[in-house]
Amino acid sequence: MFTLVDAIRRNERLVPHREAIFDGTRRLTHGELADRAWRIAAGLRSLGVQPGDTVGVLAGNTVFSIETFLGIAAAGAAFVPYNWRWATEELNHGINETGAKVVLVGDGFDGAIAEVLSGGALSGPVTVVHEGDEFDHLLRSEPLTGVPVGPSDAACILFTGGTTGFSKGVVLSHSAILTNAVNEIADCRIGGRAHDRGLVVTPLFHSAALLCWFLPHYVTGNSSVLVHKFVEEEIADLVARESITNMFLVPNMIRRMLKAGSFDTAGFRTHFKALHSGAGLLRMPDKLAVTEQIPDVDMFFRYGLTEAGPMVTRLQPHDMLRPEIDGSIGTEYLLTEVELRDVFDEVPVAPGEIGEICVRGPNLMTGYYGRPDATAEVLRNGWLRTGDLAVRDEQGYLFFRDRAKDMIKTGGENVYSSEIEQLLHTHPAVMEAAVIGVPSEEWDEEVRAVIAVRPGLSVTEPEITGFLRARLAGYKVPKLIALVGPDALPINPSGKIVKTNLRTTMGW
Repeated sequence: MFTLVDAIRRNERLVPHREAIFDGTRRLTHGELADRAWRIAAGLRSLGVQPGDTVGVLAGNTVFSIETFLGIAAAGAAFVPYNWRWATEELNHGINETGAKVVLVGDGFDGAIAEVLSGGALSGPVTVVHEGDEFDHLLRSEPLTGVPVGPSDAACILFTGGTTGFSKGVVLSHSAILTNAVNEIADCRIGGRAHDRGLVVTPLFHSAALLCWFLPHYVTGNSSVLVHKFVEEEIADLVARESITNMFLVPNMIRRMLKAGSFDTAGFRTHFKALHSGAGLLRMPDKLAVTEQIPDVDMFFRYGLTEAGPMVTRLQPHDMLRPEIDGSIGTEYLLTEVELRDVFDEVPVAPGEIGEICVRGPNLMTGYYGRPDATAEVLRNGWLRTGDLAVRDEQGYLFFRDRAKDMIKTGGENVYSSEIEQLLHTHPAVMEAAVIGVPSEEWDEEVRAVIAVRPGLSVTEPEITGFLRARLAGYKVPKLIALVGPDALPINPSGKIVKTNLRTTMGW
């Protein structure tokens, strides 16, 4: 089967002069990118890296991240990108967790790696190569193009976005990441149009940016533009200046773009074709607002998780504005199978019943790096247990309900925070919303909500309570509702609300 290394060879042969990547500073064609990948592979071999090893990378959304990803793959090793927002202890854990003996460090992160090296907590010696003279020295090696790489070999190890404890390393094979790319090209047309140019806004240490945006564009011989930091006006400028055709934004980013009027600009009205979203709630008011500003855009919504490679389901343009399935995460991708199963006895549930999303397909992870017990808990007989709960309607559309571990048990009833959050997002004054359970002597857990109010609008707690009571059972209505400013909720690098931090922020 085709591997990422085969894709490098193919692009070098078929589209050597077509632009592959631009990060605001550097542009590389597919031919130039391939040459650098082969030279990086040779340089890594000179440092002792062997097929099957892991190589860490600490860098931002830059060409350096992309060329090291391809170069590490060409060496037969696994690319391990570290979250650049990690504290020293977390970065130390990431290096130890995946056993990297070589770490490549991009510009701006010398201080972060120096703190780790001086801390004395690394489990073994680590060779650090900094972008600049040290890295350029690696590139002087003669290209290495003959390392055998198979489809089941590890292509990358991405860390989960866990909310408690240290993250685990998810091992994804060449087969898994290319299956995901095929799913994206076939079902969401990412990289599927001639001369597609994707804007990569979210961090490359996440699967969405690396595997759902860069990789589909790369394997089709198209190009990607990398963004260092999300700034509404700069996104609009890039879309116009770089002829961007598509991008992925989490719902929080879309609402910020709408607030700033950034979609209502020349670039979005001419060559921009598709807006994709996921990793949060995007309800009808926001979708309609997007279509008002860019009427001809195709919108997609998608659901996934790193362990699934990462994508599982998608909602396509012809379904996005159907009111009867508003809030749906869609149906499964072409090469992915989904079953909803009872959390306890693991048997399939009937349509309309809540079950755990279980996934099967060639896109699944190999496992958690160095954690066979944790792997065995979630991978069973070829199926991935996601820990996410959903309902499937009679037409096959899935509706996400909650993380199983985030379900709120109140007064003997199960409350799914996502159900309340999705409803809150239909209120015109609600920009963002998070619902959590707080320990209670009376109720076991008490349902509470934090709402970021849209700029220029006002609403009171009784108004929100009345809105919910008209639409929900009484036990689901939050006992306490806090109204905050539009930027007050804690957001992680992928744009998701961090509920564990929210409890601390609110003093709950």
